[in-house]
Amino acid sequence: MRNKNGLGGSKKDLNADLNLTPFIDLLSTCVCFLLITAVWIEIGTVEIKQSQGTDAPPTKKISYDLDLVYSSPTQLNVNLKSSGKRLKTFKVTGVDGLELQANLNTIVQSEILNYKNKVIEIATATITPRSTVNYGQLVHTLDTLRKNSIVNIGILSMKEKR
Repeated sequence: MRNKNGLGGSKKDLNADLNLTPFIDLLSTCVCFLLITAVWIEIGTVEIKQSQGTDAPPTKKISYDLDLVYSSPTQLNVNLKSSGKRLKTFKVTGVDGLELQANLNTIVQSEILNYKNKVIEIATATITPRSTVNYGQLVHTLDTLRKNSIVNIGILSMKEKR
């Protein structure tokens, strides 16, 4: 059998069909695996101190924490803690959510950030709302704390008794 050039042999087709379905399946499986395992990635920090080279005396900074626990939508208990020990508890009340937030702002500015006539810095704050506290009120509490330069804030869930 001769081709049109007059030479013998058969002409090979240059267009090869590639089956991309297994490649796409493998790629989608890898993407799903990476998305699922990304949850367990944590960024950690290690606090280290220079062992030599400074004559400055070491300063021990006292760390203060706040715990805000809602008793009801109009009552909030604010616990000031240092080294895990409760120093003082403030009861904040209001007729509605807006008055509660205004009273919380006043207590944070006057009583907590100026504890014993000393300006202190709050390291962390945790808020524990009840199921009766609506989401908007929780966001207002977060805003009140952030306005007072408290930025490390966590929200804890409370398991309520039935």
